[in-house]
Amino acid sequence: PEHDPLDEEALRARVRARLDLVEEGDYFAVLGVTTAATPYEIKRAYLELRRSFEPGRVLTAATADLTTAVGTILEVLDEAYEILRDPNRRERYRRAIQAPPV
Repeated sequence: PEHDPLDEEALRARVRARLDLVEEGDYFAVLGVTTAATPYEIKRAYLELRRSFEPGRVLTAATADLTTAVGTILEVLDEAYEILRDPNRRERYRRAIQAPPV
């Protein structure tokens, strides 16, 4: 395929935006779901994001510098899904992030 600098810049912007959410630390925001999301919505969001950030799909020679960022995003996506897919853990997590600071 022909090299398209606009595609590369769009990818960089997408990685930066998701990394900002990762650094925020809110698993709901990382997956792009509300705190009232159903298990189906959580799984669908996770699978779509996991697929869209798969290194084999997004990393090329021109974007190899994003390897660490993409790895971090995937790691946090996995963590978020592990917590949010279980109703009990999701509820505890939701209460913890919504609790007023002490």
